[in-house]
Amino acid sequence: MEFKENYHNEMMRALEKCQFIEETLKMCILSAIRIAETKLSPYFPFNYKVSDISKLPMGPLIKKFSKINGDKELQKDLSDLTKERNFVAHQSLLFTLGELEDDVFMSNESQKLKDIADRATKIHERVLDVRYSLVRAEHQASSGVSTRNA
Repeated sequence: MEFKENYHNEMMRALEKCQFIEETLKMCILSAIRIAETKLSPYFPFNYKVSDISKLPMGPLIKKFSKINGDKELQKDLSDLTKERNFVAHQSLLFTLGELEDDVFMSNESQKLKDIADRATKIHERVLDVRYSLVRAEHQASSGVSTRNA
């Protein structure tokens, strides 16, 4: 039973870390939208809403994120993680009874999930760095300070 519980815990951790990334990507995109709205709304309507991105899954979020962030390595890592996230979300509970009773198999599968969660944690930290820089830029845009040196 310990192997099954460990597997379940690692699966939940991997899902949680991927969800953190999705939410942080949304916050990054929303900050970029608010910056654009602050700067452009005096000239024409700017009608993006939270609902435009709130239900998007990771793949489409990464595509939108890539339009506001030029870090190709981060975008590639996010894209690669999306495949693993989809596996965890859609296939991680599909086992035969024999596989569930095989402690070595379950231990190996738990390690795979741990690796995914660890990778997601590191990627999330990088996305958070982008988020913090966008928050600073957003504050500067709203106060009228140039963001070129930010």
